[in-house]
Amino acid sequence: NGKEGEAKTLISEQRIKPPAPFDLTTLQTESYRFFGITPSRTLQIAQNLYLAGLISYPRTSSQKIPPAINPKSILQKLKSKYKEVSLATREKPVEGAKSDPAHPSIYPTGERASLAGQDEKMYDLIARRFISCFCEDAVVKNKKIDFKVNNLMFNARGLEIVKKGWMQVYKIRLAEKEIRDLNGKYKVEKSRIDEKMTQPPKRYTPASLISELAKRNLGTKATRASIIETLYNRGYIKEKSIEATQLGISLIKTLEKESPVIIDEALTRKFEKEMDSIQTSKTNLEAREKKIIKEAEAVIEKISDEFKKKEKKIGEELIKANNNMR
Repeated sequence: NGKEGEAKTLISEQRIKPPAPFDLTTLQTESYRFFGITPSRTLQIAQNLYLAGLISYPRTSSQKIPPAINPKSILQKLKSKYKEVSLATREKPVEGAKSDPAHPSIYPTGERASLAGQDEKMYDLIARRFISCFCEDAVVKNKKIDFKVNNLMFNARGLEIVKKGWMQVYKIRLAEKEIRDLNGKYKVEKSRIDEKMTQPPKRYTPASLISELAKRNLGTKATRASIIETLYNRGYIKEKSIEATQLGISLIKTLEKESPVIIDEALTRKFEKEMDSIQTSKTNLEAREKKIIKEAEAVIEKISDEFKKKEKKIGEELIKANNNMR
């Protein structure tokens, strides 16, 4: 305390583009983040909205809004419900990198219906995401203050939203923080030292686990939610902030020791990529499909034969683990 230091304020502006259109994974993660709706329930609601003709087919990995869907016409239909459509001045929508050969991104059709509860929340989320893709960038002002004292560097950060742009349509959690400019020499009158422990990584939620599966190319856009539901139903995981149960941990340990190929990510990923290649293949489709299925059958038969030789031992270990849970 009482020591002199020197401060310097750095200010920069940043343009933030609208988020990409919804594919199924991002819809599931966002609906969980905003409303706490589980991925499997999100898919169920989205399927109902699709069958009612209110949104496009939800089982998609695309983040594209193709001209063929006539998006400007959809925006016109949405005008009666969303006054924010007036902000949709971008000629071409913002899109993401991912595409799907079979379907575009998830978008509202513009048809009207009376909705309530989670159905209404989900539809509103999809409609606002779609509208925001046609809105102008947001502009934020980042402020950073560097303060040097005793050859030690300290800093503080502030943020101001200069232009909301698409953020007026699709709400995000971006907290403004005001800090005053500091430049030149100052005297430190008071200081405080906080001691903290290093924190472990956050536990997965059902939504963040869906995103992780997508990153690792495990499962498909349509099956990832049901995979997680199965893990809950069989008692391998528990709680919304996901914890592996003793049974789940024992299962993995047992399979790692007795039949590691069953939990081999690389093998699962290989099958997923080959199945995707069937969708995108334009020539020799039938021959390619037969070849991939034949290879998969051979691998699965080999795994099954090896597993049967050890299934009694594996079963005994899992029964023991299950009994220990009680």
